[in-house]
Amino acid sequence: MAQVEQLKLSGQLPTPRGVALAILKISQRENATLEAIARVVQTDPALSGRLIKLANTASYISRPVVSVQDVVARLGMATVRQLALGFSLVDQYRNGACQAFDYQRYWSHSLLMALGMQALGRRVHVADADELFVCGLLAQVGQLALATAYPDEYSAVLKAHHANPAQAIIVQERARLETDHIELGIVMMSDWGMPKIFTGPITHYEYPDKPSPPLDSRSNSLMLMLRLSHRLADLGLANAGMHLKLAQEWVALAKELDISQEDAWRFIDEVMASWREWGELLKIPAVALPSFAGICHGHHEAETETAAKSKTPLRIVVADGNAFTRRKAMALLAENSDHIVYPADNGNAALALAMEVLPHVIVAHCDLPLLNGMELCQALRTTDEGRRMHILLMADSHGEEHLTHAFEAGADGYMPSTISAKGLRTRLCAAQRLVQLQTAWEKDRTQLRRIAAELAVANRRLATAALTDLLTGLPNRRSAMDQLEQAWSATLRTGLPLSVMVIDIDHFKHINDSYGHAAGDTVLREAAATLRESARREDSVCRIGGEEFLVICPNTDLKSAIQSAERLRTNLGSKQIAIGEVEKNLTVSIGVATREPGTPDIDALVSTADQALYAAKAAGRNRTCTRQQSLFT
Repeated sequence: MAQVEQLKLSGQLPTPRGVALAILKISQRENATLEAIARVVQTDPALSGRLIKLANTASYISRPVVSVQDVVARLGMATVRQLALGFSLVDQYRNGACQAFDYQRYWSHSLLMALGMQALGRRVHVADADELFVCGLLAQVGQLALATAYPDEYSAVLKAHHANPAQAIIVQERARLETDHIELGIVMMSDWGMPKIFTGPITHYEYPDKPSPPLDSRSNSLMLMLRLSHRLADLGLANAGMHLKLAQEWVALAKELDISQEDAWRFIDEVMASWREWGELLKIPAVALPSFAGICHGHHEAETETAAKSKTPLRIVVADGNAFTRRKAMALLAENSDHIVYPADNGNAALALAMEVLPHVIVAHCDLPLLNGMELCQALRTTDEGRRMHILLMADSHGEEHLTHAFEAGADGYMPSTISAKGLRTRLCAAQRLVQLQTAWEKDRTQLRRIAAELAVANRRLATAALTDLLTGLPNRRSAMDQLEQAWSATLRTGLPLSVMVIDIDHFKHINDSYGHAAGDTVLREAAATLRESARREDSVCRIGGEEFLVICPNTDLKSAIQSAERLRTNLGSKQIAIGEVEKNLTVSIGVATREPGTPDIDALVSTADQALYAAKAAGRNRTCTRQQSLFT
């Protein structure tokens, strides 16, 4: 089983959750409707807002989109599904266990690629601009998948690539993981319903010097758009010293899409401005770059220094309709801490904010407007994400009855609105322990997945080794018998002929005795390579022991098998093999047999070919023989 298939079955690849998963399932139904999709989208305020923004950004219609129903109708079911999936992955995989993989940089790069594709789509009308946004966002998803499935191994791949950037990263990926990010990404996107018109160009755009199959004009345009968007994303994340060089390269490449230098200036500035807006919306880092003109004239703005990495603080939502007590609670939480605090003035806003930022802690007043604290707590506990949050309910009174109702609603704690800073910090200790436990659990889960993946790779390698002859690289006797059993079953079902050849190297013992076993091994390797190159594509060449080889010839009658055997013998006989300082011609004897109506099994078929081989040797070697000449008549 291929490595990609193993990964799909293992459940280790990035997958959508929540609303995105629900949309994916609904859209796969035969009776799926836009109304059903819109109802699901409306349950996620963050997704609704993002789709509305995208629809209004990409649209040339003067009337703006203001409702989810209009968005779904305008974008279409397939595009909404892909956008929901992409945004779901952004929210879920902001960090992970692969130490050498920069998750924030990955999403910044992917977002800029998405916006570049969308903007290019408005100029080159080969596909819908919103579909191109998704295509750009997921173009590199294979890298995220490898970092998720193989965190330690992919760290080693990235370190090796950084040490030798001249070598394509897919070389390291295939050497260590038996797959690469392009292959894996294509499989994932195909499974998610991405049209082939997009996945085809993604296969080739990263490596322009690599030969690719002929593509139609639309596919070539998409491949060039992907390449331009990728270069633009590289420019957005590059050091200031590289800006001018990368910008000039981008302008030169953009001419292939009839984008002039003057248009390129405006294009890059517009996409970069959009990148910063979307970065704020998705909470993805987006660097403020100088204008394109400023880059070209060497007026570089100072780069924003990356904040020093520190311990992840708690994300806390404070929901209180009273502005005074809300600000007081936020001040207590922010005092002498690195916690990130988000305010909400009513229950509906708190619920939407919770689904967007996925806080560790929610501090909610019981008397919230629109949706009170108890109802907010119950609503959150119905979601997978909400069950992971630590919820503290707050009230002006602090009786036993209120405490009981709070815990019945699913709260983790209850406190008076007059609580002190010390009391609040004490209650957050439980939330800190919960986050630590969740982190440890995720780490253990990741480690188990990694171990399972390593075992799968090891088992596959062992299975391959068990069926391969180590000296020649050909299938061994066990594999030969398995293949012959399958060919035998096929010929019984179809009635088509089946032939075999048994090949023996002439005077091989003399070579071993005269020149040593190392020379004998050389002869075996050279003979195996020649047989493999000379055999027909449908034939299987195996080493079954010593100097003997078996060739399985499905759908081949005796006459054709003898002709093929003679070609193999001639090619081997014309080959000179250097043994020390001596060059020797290699000759072989071949016995051929075909299944007859009375042949009982594969052992009898091989035995008949063996008898023919002995006849060839008895007749003077270096020839092909059969014991079934009657089949010619």
